[in-house]
Amino acid sequence: MSGRKHAAVVLGMFETGLGVARSLGRQGIRVIGVDKRGDVGFASKYVEPSLCPDPLDASDAFIEHLLRIALKEDQKPVLFVTSDDYLPSLAQHRTRLEEALLLNIPATATLTCIADKYGQYQLARRAGVAVPATFAMKGAEDVEELRDQIPFPVFIKARDVTTWRRIVGGNVKGFVAQTPDELETRLQALAARGLEALVQEIIPGPDSNVYMACCYVSRTGELIRAFALRKLRQQPPGFGFGSLAVSVHDEAVLALGRQFLESMDYRGIGAIELKRDERDDRLKLIELNARYWQQNALAERCGMSFPIAQYQDLTSEAPAAANEYDANVKWLNALADFDSFRVYRRRGTLDSSAWIRSLRGPKVYSSSATDDPRPGVRAITQNIAARRPLRALLKRVWPKSERQG
Repeated sequence: MSGRKHAAVVLGMFETGLGVARSLGRQGIRVIGVDKRGDVGFASKYVEPSLCPDPLDASDAFIEHLLRIALKEDQKPVLFVTSDDYLPSLAQHRTRLEEALLLNIPATATLTCIADKYGQYQLARRAGVAVPATFAMKGAEDVEELRDQIPFPVFIKARDVTTWRRIVGGNVKGFVAQTPDELETRLQALAARGLEALVQEIIPGPDSNVYMACCYVSRTGELIRAFALRKLRQQPPGFGFGSLAVSVHDEAVLALGRQFLESMDYRGIGAIELKRDERDDRLKLIELNARYWQQNALAERCGMSFPIAQYQDLTSEAPAAANEYDANVKWLNALADFDSFRVYRRRGTLDSSAWIRSLRGPKVYSSSATDDPRPGVRAITQNIAARRPLRALLKRVWPKSERQG
């Protein structure tokens, strides 16, 4: 690859960034991993770690840190974004960054609208993409006014993702409210912390009705990568990340993703999450994220590397469009999926044998890799250290009688 003289700077070293770093490092590209916490990707042999200021709480200091990294390089590094936390700073300081780095992210106005989830749903409606019933609410007083229109139960989620992540945290996507009184209580608590929320109908159906259309649009506006996956389980079930996902060939999912991105004259990485509504068999938007998705290593395992395509695009190698990839390959976060299984088992919808069968087949793991084992070891030890002894846990959720059967 002739463009290897450019280093890659990957923002975020959770397993999302780890997947990007491995895709690049395996092709001989030097990777500088930037993270505010020193996450699991710092253990990768492909990563030169760089601990940075918090991009949400210390945006100016973060940008200066990023520019110092870039200015040490002989050639402009290529920038990869794997976490929402970094996008507000990138949008605000875009002009300065473009002088020192090669980046391809959506226009600032588009990023601003995407960060406002209510604005995102309005964009989707204009593009002809179905969305669940959604209400923007400033406080509990709005519940009484809209009581007859709200289809309970509902999900309470962020309107402004950046503010939500700063105050509530990035690991909490939202809350379920079963009744108007419960909704009022939740909204009062959020309003007291200065947060506006969206109240959204819950699309019925299992987690396996959730799909993602993952796309990369070049600097010139050409869609050069498109990949679809289906979530099989989430952690936590219902409103979490995909702990077990599988690659699929689903033209309806990809077509809707393309339609949405084209309506915005979009650029860069776009990960569109959709859920099929069993009531009308329509795919409805959950959210669009303007950064790499957590299971991006699955696309590489299936023969479609998004990071390499982006690298080639930004270093003037003109990557060819690629539409083919392997289906029925799985991505697994084993520890998170074990937690998900425990919930399903308590509900009586998944037994141990069915869970084990669901893990079979070709797969890629969230952190573990034979050519780069240290991140997997680190993820496992950190996770187990926060739990009760694993033996006791296994005995409780997988009784001896069931193991013998």
